[in-house]
Amino acid sequence: MTVPSIPKRFAIIGGGLLLVVLIFVICFVNGWITTWVEGPEFRAMLDQETSKGLKLEGSFAPLQRRGVLGLSSDSFMGANGYKTIVTLQAYDISGTFNPLGVLLRRWEIDSIRINSGSVSLQETEASGAEERGPPWWAFWPTRVYLADVKVDDANILWKLRDQDSGIYDTQLEITPNGRDFEYDAHDGDFRMPMTPPLKVVHAHLLVRKPRVYCSEFILADDAAHPTETIQISGDAGLQQDRSIHLKIDLDSLQVAPWLPEKLRPHVEGQASGHFDYASSGTGLETGQGKGNITVTHAILRDLQLVHQYTALTGGPNPGDMALKVCRADLGWDKGAVSASNIEAECEGVFRLTGTVTITADHTLSGQIELGLTDPYLRWLPTARTAIFTRDEGPYHFTTIHLSGTVQKPDQDLTPRIARELEKSPMLALKLFFRQAGQWFDFN
Repeated sequence: MTVPSIPKRFAIIGGGLLLVVLIFVICFVNGWITTWVEGPEFRAMLDQETSKGLKLEGSFAPLQRRGVLGLSSDSFMGANGYKTIVTLQAYDISGTFNPLGVLLRRWEIDSIRINSGSVSLQETEASGAEERGPPWWAFWPTRVYLADVKVDDANILWKLRDQDSGIYDTQLEITPNGRDFEYDAHDGDFRMPMTPPLKVVHAHLLVRKPRVYCSEFILADDAAHPTETIQISGDAGLQQDRSIHLKIDLDSLQVAPWLPEKLRPHVEGQASGHFDYASSGTGLETGQGKGNITVTHAILRDLQLVHQYTALTGGPNPGDMALKVCRADLGWDKGAVSASNIEAECEGVFRLTGTVTITADHTLSGQIELGLTDPYLRWLPTARTAIFTRDEGPYHFTTIHLSGTVQKPDQDLTPRIARELEKSPMLALKLFFRQAGQWFDFN
């Protein structure tokens, strides 16, 4: 048996002692790190830096270290936000610590996963100068850096007309882009008081102060109609400049859900079009826009007004009215909405063209050219000579002037018809008895 030389024996013993010391140090340091990460000092620092970044008052539930570089917490709760975010709740949070971030003077937490969360937003005032970070020579980390945040079930909410609005149950991912952030969302529900419920197909935003850029925001009728969408893109100011620029495209969107509830069973069709909008501020009264809309496969069915007209005048029942054309140019000017170059036609029944404007105070105005065919005018012998005096193809046209308000619309066609009926008492009596017959018809 060969006995190691004394220097070699010391080297073996020294190496063993070094390994024992190294294991002891690792265990000690590892235990110290675990104690520190799960202790109140690190959590207080994380609360402070996260709250400062989100501009609110927030705190994490107790932290747990997972493995060598893992970190988790049951929740983060934020309230009293004084910028965009008012409240924020996040549940079942986990992430991975990146030790290389220390070289950049930050505690870097990568691959953050949030099981569910909800955030409430508000409109903010224009901000002043940006806060300055720590001096370049401060080596010890003084801020927290979050990378690749994934939320499996997120609610992004805000108030509109004092009603809850926003995106519900979406899959959200937040990734850094330099010192800025990109937001990418898939699936979920979009709800606002002036729109029907819509499905979120995809949303991609880049927040790069002083503006936010939306490269794609796609909403759909429902999952069963993936090609029927609203597509929005544009940008908006976040600081002193609050201007907004939007491009909105409709692609075969169902019309009925956008109408008042009473009309939905009576109207079919799919709307396509484009709208450009720009404003100097966040209020609609500062905006201007223009575009167009076309409705295809449009059908009007079982309308009460049509039933009343045919029953009263004895005209033929047109049944379901398929529209050969239905389109208009749209405009928005500081709170006033207008529809011009309106065209709608049901062959053999009516044709309609004209312009309608609704001002910011809901005042209604406009001029409509209404054309009817012979079968729907025969009940009034003087109709073609006194009212529907302009002929174009099979249609006889009259001009209708609109007035009043959206709540109480008015027009000048009814008084003109009433004056003609005054010239023919027998016709007026005949119409009276037809109307009375409807009153006593209980079938």
